[in-house]
Amino acid sequence: MTTTDSLQLTEHEILALLAFNDGESTALTREIFRLTPQADNEQLTKAGMTTLLVRGLAELSDSDLVLKEPTEFIAAVMATAGDWLEIALVTPERNHVMFAVASAGGAFVANANGNGTHGFTPLKNDRPVLKFGLDAAAHYLGDSGLESDGSGSTGRRPVAAQIKHHGLGVQSKTANLMVDESGTWQLATGDGDQLAKREVDGSVALELFEEALELDHDTTGSE
Repeated sequence: MTTTDSLQLTEHEILALLAFNDGESTALTREIFRLTPQADNEQLTKAGMTTLLVRGLAELSDSDLVLKEPTEFIAAVMATAGDWLEIALVTPERNHVMFAVASAGGAFVANANGNGTHGFTPLKNDRPVLKFGLDAAAHYLGDSGLESDGSGSTGRRPVAAQIKHHGLGVQSKTANLMVDESGTWQLATGDGDQLAKREVDGSVALELFEEALELDHDTTGSE
């Protein structure tokens, strides 16, 4: 589903990209990237603009900083986005966190590297971004079976996928789907720490997971 190699950006460079535009989409993108506390830090933003310039990701035009591709695309998506996913994929060996952001003009996924950087990759904008998150979850959860050597070991279990789905002017939805050590599927839905958990059949678990994450565009709400 990806189209180009990943572009690595630091958090101060992301702050700089967000500073090019105001508005609700920009604010929610900043919040999802956990950068709202740094929004007013001019030194960090200026540092980000400087490194974008040094790296050839921006240029000066009549003393103004102008973004070049691919950062121009990333900033435009952030400023016009209407759909966001926070995705956490967890196994006994590793945690994988990423953010997917989509607008009418394009979409990208940003993989959190755990060292203050994110790897940005454009996505094909041919279907809802939620499908990307569901595909990633299905890959992790579907690879949680027994070890291939026939030893009967539970391998990578427990494994879990948690997605928080945001939209403009609607209540966000959170769902967590887990396969425990015994192979039992458990679905938790709700928001924050108030997730209601229930056991579900593995044959319909992913379908129920998707249903739990569909946004209700007939009602408005906040985080």
